[in-house]
Amino acid sequence: MIKYILAVLFFAALVGIYIGLYLMNKKTPLPEGCENLKADCEGCHDYACLHNPAHKEKEGN
Repeated sequence: MIKYILAVLFFAALVGIYIGLYLMNKKTPLPEGCENLKADCEGCHDYACLHNPAHKEKEGN
């Protein structure tokens, strides 16, 4: 029974560490020059890419 309690405590500690590091990372300011990063591409053949111009076209055009 003690093994299960230790396993739960171990995973709870891992989750706590993950949440703590995530929150610390969100508070970290962006480096200078990286505030507005946007791809300057016209699109490629990868439709899954969010920068593909096909996503910006309206239906019916």
